[in-house]
Amino acid sequence: MKEYERQIVITNQGELSAGVLKVIRLPLSWYAVIWESAEMYASFSQGASPRNGGFEHMGDRNFLDRVQLVASFTQGIDFEFEEPIDG
Repeated sequence: MKEYERQIVITNQGELSAGVLKVIRLPLSWYAVIWESAEMYASFSQGASPRNGGFEHMGDRNFLDRVQLVASFTQGIDFEFEEPIDG
């Protein structure tokens, strides 16, 4: 298991706003939550499948890019990371 906590800037909810992305990465799935405030948050997840190619083999940068894509596609939340991601 690997955990990530990244400061993000939410870019599509009107004015830019600060948020936090927390992700738990397991061998065959991951679970994420984006918090903007106690009243504004969203959770989403993805399991490995033949269609998505899984993610166990991904470095941190590619994995977090996947999380960002899934957040946009499934939740309609677009964001940018405040600091560069290594790996």
